This record gives sequence, structure tokens and C-alpha cells, in this order.
Amino acid sequence: MRVKKLRKLRFHDKAGDCGSSHDAGGERQDRSCPAGADVLGAVVEAVTGVTFGEFLREEFFGPLEMPDTDFYVPQEKQDRLIVPYMWDAEKKLIPYKGCNLAIMNDMAVPNAFESGGAGLASTIDDYAHFTGMLMAKGVYKGKRLMGERTVEFLTTGALTPGQRRGMDSWLALEGHTYGNLMRVLTEPGRAMAMGSLGEYGWDGWEGCYFANCPKEGLTILQMPAVHAYHLPLTAFWALGTERCIFCLSAYLVFY
Repeated sequence: MRVKKLRKLRFHDKAGDCGSSHDAGGERQDRSCPAGADVLGAVVEAVTGVTFGEFLREEFFGPLEMPDTDFYVPQEKQDRLIVPYMWDAEKKLIPYKGCNLAIMNDMAVPNAFESGGAGLASTIDDYAHFTGMLMAKGVYKGKRLMGERTVEFLTTGALTPGQRRGMDSWLALEGHTYGNLMRVLTEPGRAMAMGSLGEYGWDGWEGCYFANCPKEGLTILQMPAVHAYHLPLTAFWALGTERCIFCLSAYLVFY
């Protein structure tokens, strides 16, 4: 049976009635809500007239040579999809069987709702093509895919001091501001981990981590297959196989 695509505009027509995560003075940010990315995905659909997934495949995944990146994993690639893990009450790793952000764990069928802020699967090689394009200010193998000013907009901090106070309890983001869909390091001395001024990136709910450090020309990509938000630092490791397919989950910026 063919899965009927759910147009995001139908959802966001209703979501717009729920109010904003910023107060009237623009002094509060709700860091827990990824709806802003979903709204942008809906804008992409409205402007282009195609689904968000179709737009990404045509404008990014194809030109960036990312054949294993999509909102689902077809049957012929299912044997390459990693098993995600989580920590149980006894601090042991067990397979994670749940579904998060309306994303099916096995990713075996196309999503009815292609989220603007979650749900992609990819490989570390595919993802490196995308991060390299950002590092090159929008250019991949001599071809410009994004405007240089667009990349600068995405990787520049955009919160007011008042809005940044909403991030004070998020220890992993000490010393950072939030740019346009990505974290940006502005005070390296306050950060939990070593970093450089202007470093930017984001991570996925199942442990995927990305950072670009323009000053050093360095990209950091990690894809541990563990539910990230209860993950001890010692459990972060880089998996050294390029053929494994990982669920990237939330906050990948392909606009």
C-alpha cells in the first residue's frame, strides 16, 4: 500500500494557532521545541511545490553524492542499518525498540511526514560530503550548491542575550549561542569541551554528532548508535565503517 504524504502546511496551519516559543519582547527561547525547523520545511514545500524529501534529493543529496541519505532505508539496504542502543536501569546497553519524533525505528517505509528537523538516515561518508560543502562556504567539487551568505547566515549566532539565558541549564551548550538551526561557539573558555571560536554544528537524538571548526579547517563527525541524551562521555566513539547506515534523527540542516 502506498503511503500518502502528509503535507506539512496542513499541520502548521493549525500549529500557528498555538503561539510562539518567544515572548512578546523576544527575550525567551524554548530550546526543547524543534518546530521552527519543521516550519521551514513547510515553507520549502510551499515555495517549490514538491515534498521536502524530493527537494532534498534533487538539491542536496544528488549533487552531494549522498546515495545512502533519505527519510527511510529501502529493503536492499536494511542489512546495513545499525541497531540503536540505550542504557537500562542497571546501566547496561540494550537494544532501543522505541520510536522517537514519529520516526519508525526500522525506517523500512517512507515517512508519511518528512520532518524539517528530524528523521534522516545516512552514513558517515555521506554526511562528510555535506559538512565539507558547508566548510567550503557552499561549494562541493567546484559547484556552488548554497550561496556563501546563506552559509554564513546558518553558521552565525542569532540569539539576543535574553534568549541565551534560556540555554543556561543546558550544560553541553555552555559558551555557545544558537545560530540559524545550529549551535555556534562564542566563548570557548566556558565550553565543556575544547573548541575554537566560531565552531558550529549539531547532533542527533541517537548519538550522531557534527562540528565544523573553520579556523582549523577541521570537521568532527561521530556516529555512536546510542540514545544520546543519557550517554556518558566515555561511550562516545567514532565507528570506522563507511557502509553502516545510521539514523541521524534531529537537527540536520539541509535548507
